[in-house]
Amino acid sequence: MDTQLLRAVQQENAALKEEVGRLRDYVRSLQSLSRAAQQLLSEKDIMTLLDRTLYYAVTVLDARDGALLVTDEETNELVFVLVQGQVREKLPGYRIPYNEGIAGWAARHREPVIVNNARADPRFSSRVDEVFNFQTYSMVCMPLVARDKVLGVIEVLNKSSSRDFAEADQDLLSLLAVVAAIALDDLARAPEP
Repeated sequence: MDTQLLRAVQQENAALKEEVGRLRDYVRSLQSLSRAAQQLLSEKDIMTLLDRTLYYAVTVLDARDGALLVTDEETNELVFVLVQGQVREKLPGYRIPYNEGIAGWAARHREPVIVNNARADPRFSSRVDEVFNFQTYSMVCMPLVARDKVLGVIEVLNKSSSRDFAEADQDLLSLLAVVAAIALDDLARAPEP
């Protein structure tokens, strides 16, 4: 067999193995998401539901950190409400301007975004990293929209494996974002006690 042809076949074989590995990971993630959805559907407390949704987002996307931010229309800010990971105890309640950072961009544009080199992205704001001694490397950010209104943002940060976040991660997060948006909408529409 020609050396050049052999090399081409080996490269194609390696690419196919990598693709099969990604597909297996995706199927495992879908199975985890299915189990998570079954558990989430049985949850009655909205804040617990949101916290579990964020936990599953971080887990299914194989990440280290995540946050759920809610829109405060009165102050035009995004407020960290729930956090998973390194700054879980410190970050809730912290506010960022609605027009700042990648989360702000996702909320304003009503579009999901994948960033695999945060510091190189012009939309990135290092404010949270500096204030909380944190390091953002990569993220997937998804706006939470219900009734044509942006209620907040869910973000998953810093993939645990050496891989980048991919479109498949964004797709998986979009499913969990629907759960979070519905829960936030229910919370906003609930009568005051």
